Amino acid sequence: MKNQNGIYTAKAIEKILPEKLKAFRKLSGLTTAQVGEMLNKTPSAVTLWETGKALPDVNTLLKLCSIYKIADLNEFLDTYTAPDIKTLAKSEQEIIKLWRNASPSLKSAVKTILKQCNK
Repeated sequence: MKNQNGIYTAKAIEKILPEKLKAFRKLSGLTTAQVGEMLNKTPSAVTLWETGKALPDVNTLLKLCSIYKIADLNEFLDTYTAPDIKTLAKSEQEIIKLWRNASPSLKSAVKTILKQCNK
């Protein structure tokens, strides 16, 4: 999905982006109407992005990263997202919601601790 320089190809982005947009919206507990309102877009525009029938522009993607509390577009594309948060245990759902709201420095510290614990 990435080229030899580690950069996502346009084709890969077109494939990955819709599922990521929908998953992050659901993880954030937002409706298409709420996201649309935050972006001054219609709910149907958000639905088109999530189904791959249209793609948001770069400025909109950056705003979505901010809404979903994601550091940047690379993290957005690289982050694993469960297909549906409802399939996770309540404790896992809580951890995901806390993670989404954590600062980058806190995320880094948590990753370090988890790596040490899992050695």
